[in-house]
Amino acid sequence: MESPIRLARFDFLRTPLYIDNQNVDTIKEFTFNKKFSRTPATTLFVREMRNYLEATKTMMAFRMHDTDFTRERYYTFPRLVTSILKDHGRPTQTRVIRFFQDGGFGKQEKCATASAFNQARAKLDPAFFESWADLAVHYYYANFPKEELVATWRGHYLWGIDCSTVIMPDTTETRKTFSVINNSGAPSETIYGQISFSYDLLNDRPVSFCLDKRISEKDYLINTHFMHMSGSVIAIYDRLYADYEVIARHALTDADFVIRCKTTTSFKIVDKFMQSKENDWVVWLPASWGNKPRMKKLGLPSRVKVRFVKILLDSGEIEVIVTSLLDQNKYTISDLAWLYSKRWGVETSFMRFKRQLDVECFSSRKVQNIKQDIAAGIFLLVFEAILNRAQDIDMAFQDPYKPRKREYRVNKSGAYAMISDHLVCFFLGDKRRLLEFLDLYRYKITFYKGYLCKR
Repeated sequence: MESPIRLARFDFLRTPLYIDNQNVDTIKEFTFNKKFSRTPATTLFVREMRNYLEATKTMMAFRMHDTDFTRERYYTFPRLVTSILKDHGRPTQTRVIRFFQDGGFGKQEKCATASAFNQARAKLDPAFFESWADLAVHYYYANFPKEELVATWRGHYLWGIDCSTVIMPDTTETRKTFSVINNSGAPSETIYGQISFSYDLLNDRPVSFCLDKRISEKDYLINTHFMHMSGSVIAIYDRLYADYEVIARHALTDADFVIRCKTTTSFKIVDKFMQSKENDWVVWLPASWGNKPRMKKLGLPSRVKVRFVKILLDSGEIEVIVTSLLDQNKYTISDLAWLYSKRWGVETSFMRFKRQLDVECFSSRKVQNIKQDIAAGIFLLVFEAILNRAQDIDMAFQDPYKPRKREYRVNKSGAYAMISDHLVCFFLGDKRRLLEFLDLYRYKITFYKGYLCKR
């Protein structure tokens, strides 16, 4: 089985490099306290992304063979990468023509063919887009706090972690690489891949991701996402992650967690908690008798101190949260309810990834190209969120004294379309005009009809 796609390890999150610009006392007042416009950090960010794309070392690291990209052809390394990002979901020949019309081939008088595009992309390792997204996230956390554009909650990053399935084309190659699922009540089969995000909920971008066959959600967490965690993170999970090993591994990483428990089948102690009149318990959670040998073999503790709380939903149902945030005075039940409600952000990211970026509308049936499309979509999620961060805040603070129930935000669907229209300018245009290109993009995105978002 091929190794899963994943981002590189984020060692920079383990060191206190960043300014804590959000130390909020009450969650209802969570907002930024400044108005931003035309921040130079955005220009420097795009320039850094372009420098990485144009570097000879980058091309040599992510070409499939040593002879690739050594001759001057229609598709140089930067042109190929930009063309894969542009107009995803359109027919290949249409993409090539639009790329040509935007000046993507430079001074070439003739347009390339769809066959030339398909032959060129066989030379590119999909891991390039993972590395590029890695660099973008690294740059954001290391530089944007200076502009007070990185949000935390009481000194913590909030990460939502979850999985979603991706429907793949049905070929012999995809059947070997991904999972074959029998459709209920029908003789047909569907090919599924599974993608897992750790998603920065306050800053609205993926931090790490993994693509592979359909396996247990906690396996993605253990094999990929735990490598990126540190004491500055609060990870938020749904009920499928209510597992002792997940909790025990958190104890070793120093990262805090908030997990919704199944009230009947998660832990035996939850049954006692549900039957009691208590709403807030701090107890030692032991590993089950049958699980203790495995925990010992993995070097994990046989018991962990945790906190269980009951939360009453509007429907009258009671849900149980287990967390490592033990301080009952510092982290109230209301705080924990709010934290878990933020998890919905990772679900929204999957919706945008599939619907607005049309990631399941693959431009090829080859596994390598499918991985390119998915990794390129991840990069676009990251790139759009960082590119529009200052603009998002600037729009939210327009007319601050004008009362309104909702605040303006950048329209994501429109932003992806506009970024696609400007990719050639950003990554292949005249570097001396980069600020001009960005100003034009900001102007368009500001006056595009945005949607209204609740505070």
